[in-house]
Amino acid sequence: MTNAATYGELQYGWEKAYQEQEEGPLWQEDPIPVIADAVEALRRRQARTVVDLGCGDGRNLAAVTEAGFNALGVDIAPTGLAHARRVIKQRSFLMRSDATSLPLVDASVDAVTCFDVFGQVQDPTDLISEARRIIAPGGVFITNAFTLEDGTYGEGEEIAPHTFAYKDTLFRYYPEDEIRILFADWDLHELRRVSWDDPPHGDFRPYPHTHDNWVVYASPKN
Repeated sequence: MTNAATYGELQYGWEKAYQEQEEGPLWQEDPIPVIADAVEALRRRQARTVVDLGCGDGRNLAAVTEAGFNALGVDIAPTGLAHARRVIKQRSFLMRSDATSLPLVDASVDAVTCFDVFGQVQDPTDLISEARRIIAPGGVFITNAFTLEDGTYGEGEEIAPHTFAYKDTLFRYYPEDEIRILFADWDLHELRRVSWDDPPHGDFRPYPHTHDNWVVYASPKN
């Protein structure tokens, strides 16, 4: 078991990962495969404003903005945001902030997206609460989380149950019951499992691997 200070260092380890990536993006240029379905869900709900928490280098945010939504990308890593600025090409706003404490008005956006972030935080409870605070009535939160069957499970040093320190970053994996508990006081529209193959990620994960994810669509209860 690690202490809170170490968890904090690991959660901020992505800045180092972005800085150490010498050529090209840390991730592939294309968005993760669940983005297409997320965009269609946002369109069906007639969403217009979207906040993307943990936007990283902007590859998922770019897909949201290209679909015509007014979007704000939020991340704690300034180097990641610098990459995102080039990717989104001034088509959306960017903000450096902790996703658990956003300088945004209550009930001010139609939707919050949060992709590949639950695995990088010790406890997503505060992040989920903050998303709930800024989502307007009738809005939606779309996110994903690594399952215990993810191809990267077990890599690095296990520092807590289903939680690993890998190259100065944090990777946490979730059984289904934990996801349902996290969203127990939300209207859970959909919880499904989605897998995809990822190419190597530079020096960070230099080999092909498979990701297995829970994908969540939920709305704050009235």
